[in-house]
Amino acid sequence: MSHTAKIDLKIKDFDVLKKVVKEMGLVMEEGTFRFFSSTETGIGVYLPGWKYPVVIKKDGTAYYDNYRGNWGDIKELYKLKNKYAIEKTKKEARKKGYSIKEERTKDGKTRLILRKLD
Repeated sequence: MSHTAKIDLKIKDFDVLKKVVKEMGLVMEEGTFRFFSSTETGIGVYLPGWKYPVVIKKDGTAYYDNYRGNWGDIKELYKLKNKYAIEKTKKEARKKGYSIKEERTKDGKTRLILRKLD
């Protein structure tokens, strides 16, 4: 049975989200979206291979219906979440006067190195 899941993604900076969506080659739009068993209003982000978009509300909460992986691979949502977290961290660090170096670790993770600028 399908159900809409709610996760505490907390995407509140929609400028960063727009940047991430563009970099990932995704599409997003504002509106009301019908899932299998519910309707949600917010910013819809269409992930690769997903039947329904992930809908992000103004409070930053994300709703989705991937029918336990049958209508979309959860890894695609994790990619969006991780990329958003990296870009949001970089934005906030720059505001506070840090330089940022981004590195990939051997296991494929991203490491951010922040240095305070004098």
